[in-house]
Amino acid sequence: MDLKKLNDNIYIADQITTDDIDQLALLGIKTIINNRPDQEEKKQTLSKVIEKYACNLGISYHYLPISPGEFPKSKITDFKTLIMIKQHPIAVFCRTGNRSVTLWALSQKEQYGTEYVINQARSEERFSRNAETDI
Repeated sequence: MDLKKLNDNIYIADQITTDDIDQLALLGIKTIINNRPDQEEKKQTLSKVIEKYACNLGISYHYLPISPGEFPKSKITDFKTLIMIKQHPIAVFCRTGNRSVTLWALSQKEQYGTEYVINQARSEERFSRNAETDI
């Protein structure tokens, strides 16, 4: 797992496994949000497996899949709501972390402004310049 701290409340990661959840628990992560659709790759750990393991450790889990390059307004709103109401810190992941950091930026640009969210997202090494056009 490649985990990066985006701000005091949000961490961004690439695909996680059940082994990674132990590490997240040690870091004090209270909530995990999965932005990766199941079955993108054959050997990918499925959402229900991650959810069961996380819940057994007392970590809240939410499955909010985002297909590559698609950020529907409903998913942005759902994500914004989750990060507002769920316990922090929160780990958000997808295959590489790019979709998750882009989703975070899209959900926060009204509150913080486009320049701020792009600068924060750029600090996340997986954020691509192409993703800036989505914001």
